[in-house]
Amino acid sequence: MAAMLEADLVEGSRVSKLESDVSGMRSDIARMQSDIAHMRGDIGDLKVDVRDLRNDVGALKADVASLRDEMHTGLAAVREEARAEFAAVRHEMHMGFSAVREEVRAEFAAVRHEMHMGFSALQKEMVRRSLSDRIWMFSFAAGLITVLARGFKWI
Repeated sequence: MAAMLEADLVEGSRVSKLESDVSGMRSDIARMQSDIAHMRGDIGDLKVDVRDLRNDVGALKADVASLRDEMHTGLAAVREEARAEFAAVRHEMHMGFSAVREEVRAEFAAVRHEMHMGFSALQKEMVRRSLSDRIWMFSFAAGLITVLARGFKWI
């Protein structure tokens, strides 16, 4: 009997320990269920936040696409404006250079004509001086020959 009592006592202590373990597990399970409920709520909030972010990202994509189109259109307009301005400047420079080119050609033609006239006048002067030098030489030579001829009594 004592062994039985002791066995009942051991079994009773086991049962009470088991009951205390079960009640501890029940409190742990209740706490886990509460934590799971909180996690579900947080996950639900996260899902809502993700949906909102997706909507925001979609709106941002649309805004970026719109901005890209605006920039493309704006840059195309700037490009065309720059091309037009460069064409105008190119035309203006071409006209200015052609005017300068014509002015330089006219100046060169005037200088060429002036040099031609100067060379012609110089050539005429040289020919005239050459003739006067020849006449003077012939006169000098004739005078010398006359003096020699009288000295030798040839005349």
